[in-house]
Amino acid sequence: MQHIERSNEFVNSKPRILLLVFDFLNALWHGAFHYIKALDYLKSSGKLWKQLSNCLSIDDSWRASSVEHLTESEAQSLAYKYRCHAAILEIIGYDIFVNKKLLHAESCPNEVSDCKESAENAVRAENSKSPNFYGLKDTLSSWCEGSILGNLIKLYTSCEYDNKICYRAKVAASLFIVHVMAKLATGNPGSLFVSLLEKISITYKNLSCQPCFLELVAKYSQQGYSEGNELRSLILNDLYYHLQGELEGRTISPGTFKELSQYVIESNCLQIYQVKYNDEFSGNVKDVYLYDLPHIQSDMGLDAWDYTEWKVSKDIAEKMLAYMQEVNSMVLLTRSKLSALTALITVLTVYEENSPDNREATVRKIPNQLCFSSILHICQCFHARVESLSHFPDASKEVLDFLAAQAELLLCLITSAQSSLSLSVHLPVLKASGSGLKVLSDFQSSAPRVRKAVKLLLILVLLALELGKTSDRESEDFAQVSNACLALLPILCKCISTTEHSALSLTVIDLVLRSFLTPSTWFPIIQQHLQLQHVILKLQDKKSLATIPMTLKFLLTLARVRGGAEMLFSAGFLSSLGVLFADSVDGEHSAVIINSRGFPKSPDATEKPLNIWGIGLAVVTSMVHSLENSSSCMDIMDYIIANFFSEKAYLVSYYLNAPDFPSDDQEKKRPRATRTQTSLTALEETEHTLKLICTLAKHWNSWVKATKEMDSKLREKSIHFLAFISRGTHRHGESPSRIAPLVCPPILKEEFELCKKPSFLNSRNGWFALSPLCCMPKPKFSGVPSSVASLIIKGQSSEKSNPVSPTHFSDLVGQQIYKITFLLLKFLCLEAHGAAKRFEEVGFVDLTHIPELPMPEILHGLQDQAIAIVSELCYSNRSMNNQPEIVCVCRLLLHILEMALYLELFVLQICRIRPVLGRVEDFSKEVKLLMKATEGHAFLKASLKSLERVISCVYPGLLQTEGFL
Repeated sequence: MQHIERSNEFVNSKPRILLLVFDFLNALWHGAFHYIKALDYLKSSGKLWKQLSNCLSIDDSWRASSVEHLTESEAQSLAYKYRCHAAILEIIGYDIFVNKKLLHAESCPNEVSDCKESAENAVRAENSKSPNFYGLKDTLSSWCEGSILGNLIKLYTSCEYDNKICYRAKVAASLFIVHVMAKLATGNPGSLFVSLLEKISITYKNLSCQPCFLELVAKYSQQGYSEGNELRSLILNDLYYHLQGELEGRTISPGTFKELSQYVIESNCLQIYQVKYNDEFSGNVKDVYLYDLPHIQSDMGLDAWDYTEWKVSKDIAEKMLAYMQEVNSMVLLTRSKLSALTALITVLTVYEENSPDNREATVRKIPNQLCFSSILHICQCFHARVESLSHFPDASKEVLDFLAAQAELLLCLITSAQSSLSLSVHLPVLKASGSGLKVLSDFQSSAPRVRKAVKLLLILVLLALELGKTSDRESEDFAQVSNACLALLPILCKCISTTEHSALSLTVIDLVLRSFLTPSTWFPIIQQHLQLQHVILKLQDKKSLATIPMTLKFLLTLARVRGGAEMLFSAGFLSSLGVLFADSVDGEHSAVIINSRGFPKSPDATEKPLNIWGIGLAVVTSMVHSLENSSSCMDIMDYIIANFFSEKAYLVSYYLNAPDFPSDDQEKKRPRATRTQTSLTALEETEHTLKLICTLAKHWNSWVKATKEMDSKLREKSIHFLAFISRGTHRHGESPSRIAPLVCPPILKEEFELCKKPSFLNSRNGWFALSPLCCMPKPKFSGVPSSVASLIIKGQSSEKSNPVSPTHFSDLVGQQIYKITFLLLKFLCLEAHGAAKRFEEVGFVDLTHIPELPMPEILHGLQDQAIAIVSELCYSNRSMNNQPEIVCVCRLLLHILEMALYLELFVLQICRIRPVLGRVEDFSKEVKLLMKATEGHAFLKASLKSLERVISCVYPGLLQTEGFL
């Protein structure tokens, strides 16, 4: 404790001793629960965190002059200081982590099945309530409010590593080696050890065989300079003076001597003397290799040079050793600082993470202004370091690790600020990341450090773009971000070629194309730089099945542009997709389809669904849309119908399945275990299937010829689906059924997060009233016997409880059901329109060719739902300027209402039946409410005008009677 109390003094005067103390403390915190009494004693004074925090203060000694002007002892002392910082930050990080675990054990005691472990956790949780943890949080908060955290970030993120220093040491070593070669050529080995002589001799032998060396021999011989060994000595002497000029700052001109000097430098003859750094305090500084200077001096026999003719050469050797010492100091300082930076990232990461019950969510936050200034500073440091790399053929592992750490800290800070960041802050992040990707993509991509740095930069770009998405596309900041994205595209296309970065690069490109650029700007670049064939081949890579949805999403964006659709067709995308479906989709669904009934469901609810079928069909649908009226459109249509529709008819049929609506009659109620289960992902697959059907059915003549054996079945399934959805009519104030029509619980992590968000519609009508009951998460009874769990479930189902509250997720499920409704109606409308056109051509109604259509009662149920929901939303939200989700739902439902009326008109006229008794009066009341509710909502004006025309046809005179026309 005495050393800790005087740590602020020791960190400057005796950092080596202080590091030993901190390493011991680190070992205690690593042991955590094993040394909990010792830790409690250390923290009992209440001053521990303040004393450790005082050690992190920075004075002018930290901002010492460059490495070139530091002595060996000064550099060593500064390295120990950084490692003391790293040890302190590691202790703080461990303590936060341990307390977080204790709080989690306290908040989730029922999840522990082992009684002994539960008791131990209870004791530890009790200890976590001590004021020590809150004292640490107060200390961290003071860092954020004061200048400590900002100063640490600025200090740690500036990298001392200078490639020029390394290069200068290599040139000095090459100068020494060439000088020794010249001595050996004259038969004078001096006092050099045999091992060093052998190494230099081998290098000389290889050098003398180089074409450029032989060229110089021939050239010098022609000019009559000398012969034999004297000629070679002359070349070595000339090479020596060229290297000496390079060392003094005079660059060697391109030519034979440039090639020779480059060969000697890259041969790295003295690399054998670089050994792994190891002392008793190197715990948090790993993978450091330094020149073993005493070993080099010993092998040179430098002490004996004063007594031989090599004395005049001693200055060359000493200069080389001095430059090597600079490299050692620089590497040690860089690694020590990197250890502190890594520890700081860990602290900030655990500091930002909220506790399980979110009680600390408002406390654990880095101030936005500190985030902004730190992000800008790190971007400047990062950009400067990357710029220095562009002048050298390769990067050291120290620089690559430092770049990766800087990128990781940027990720941490951007995540902390999130939506508070303006586009002006995102811009330097994109520019810095882009420059890093550009330079690193030219290096050896197989090197693990390069791959790690590139991956972090891609994640950084993705996060910055995701948080920077905005609807304001007119601002100057958005224009600058768009330009930065444009410059990124060729670099990202290059990153796709690396397997590890392919999916991530495609995800970033997809986001750029969708959110920041227009097709006229991005398509020429994609056309020039994208290796589309390589991307399409990824669809057959069975080792990366999980990345296929990301690839398909990018291809979907590409397919929405005519030129992109043509590229996909020419590159053989359709045949590759067919192979993908055969390999993955068929096997994935075969077991599910057998004896399946009701809504489609996810193959395995415990795994993230791949959604390959749905996204694949979406790409195909977009290709057809983009290539309409083109010469290749009909070829694509024929191929799609033959390969994705006829051959996969069972899958199409599977995704159009709908369950029977459960009865409220207790005697007819189906058991819970047999109730239909689906998922939001499965509903989206159904939507994509219907989109393709509608797209193909628009080309009615081709569609009828190709599907004459299955069109009737498709219409029947569509009608049954609509009948199920139609029965979901529920009005606000009515008592809801306690039986969910289907079970659609959240499965993915994102869906569980959406369950925590409030409803964005707050509707109590139609499927928006039923979906909360359908979307209840499955209860978890970890550690509870199954018999007890079943009693709990039984009790929950029988008790009178309040209605389930709607959530963001339940709203999405309800909205998805209405998207499916819209597409089902659209398909049947296309079928009805085609039949009507045929009747016009033949001049009479051919009863044998009347397509199957829904009964009026089914259509009335859909109409009632649409009117009730739109009226409710318009009454509840008089202004929808900033509510695009509600606007979208209202428009969707009015389209559903219009198409349901259109089909009703077709049924009434073709089948010559009268409206259902009492329907005119009921519909009149509903329309009256709808028209009043939509007054003042200009965004519905066009939809209402189209709706009025259909209403006038189905119910002539109704609108005039009510005074709406």
